Amino acid sequence: MEILLENILKEEIVSKEDALRLFNLELEDLLYAATKIRKKYKGNKVQICSIINAKSGQCGEDCKFCAQSAHNNAEVKVYPLVEPSQIAKSADKAFENAKCFGIVSSGNYLNEQEAASLCGFFAGYEQTGKLSVSVGRLSDDILIKLKEAGIKKIHHNLETSREFFPKICSTHGYDERVDNIKRAKALGFKVCAGGIFGIGESQSDRINLAFTLKDLDVDSIPMNFFIPVKGTSLEKTKPLSAVEILKTISIFRLILQKQDIIICGGREVNLRDLQSTIFQAGANGMMSGGYLTAGGRDIETDMQMIKDLGLEIDK
Repeated sequence: MEILLENILKEEIVSKEDALRLFNLELEDLLYAATKIRKKYKGNKVQICSIINAKSGQCGEDCKFCAQSAHNNAEVKVYPLVEPSQIAKSADKAFENAKCFGIVSSGNYLNEQEAASLCGFFAGYEQTGKLSVSVGRLSDDILIKLKEAGIKKIHHNLETSREFFPKICSTHGYDERVDNIKRAKALGFKVCAGGIFGIGESQSDRINLAFTLKDLDVDSIPMNFFIPVKGTSLEKTKPLSAVEILKTISIFRLILQKQDIIICGGREVNLRDLQSTIFQAGANGMMSGGYLTAGGRDIETDMQMIKDLGLEIDK
């Protein structure tokens, strides 16, 4: 196993089988290797990301983990696409410290009116180049309109491995998600794509997801760690342990050495006092200020944590 780590540090390509073996290592060994890779490619800079839930609830897709799915019975706020002025206000506040601000809408696509409203806003907003858009299925027409309006980054999670995906969603297929990413990359967008962990997938599924993201050459990987929500199909799922989460982050860094790795939903609840260890595990970014349907830690506390670690906030 020491030889395997040495080969990874030398950037030698490892197989999926070898990568899976990394879960058998002691956490301390993984943290050591992941920290070396993070410092090599990312230095001591940490990105802070923030999002707005711009359209909430009543999604027609049946993703078992999602509180916003109309197929689940979770209690969430339901509202249509918010006014552009509200997006601008939230973005301006976020950019005081954040490097990226994501606009996220529930549902698998935007209708023409929603797309026109957003593109009109983007075209007139001076910080549009720092925005990320996560609006489900993306036709070439919408992608081109977003690009013309100044958007440079698209967010579209794969969620899990191709093999496990049918067990958590049946209303659309994995190929649709992969195709969205490929077409966005072909048009010159940067792509943010990751997944959610702790939804019943195996360690092998996590490795397969990491290699798929590597093959797609995505630019950043958001990693979410599931918190069971009452009313969803997975409400009785046992959360991952903190050690398992940190091992997973570390292994993703060892596989995806040059990409940004951003720790998002679930870190506060699942990692508790070990939140700062995400950077030793190779992460170079985190989402702060809350998530789609759950609150998070305030950005001031997160900024202090970064400073206390001797890291630099990347704006």
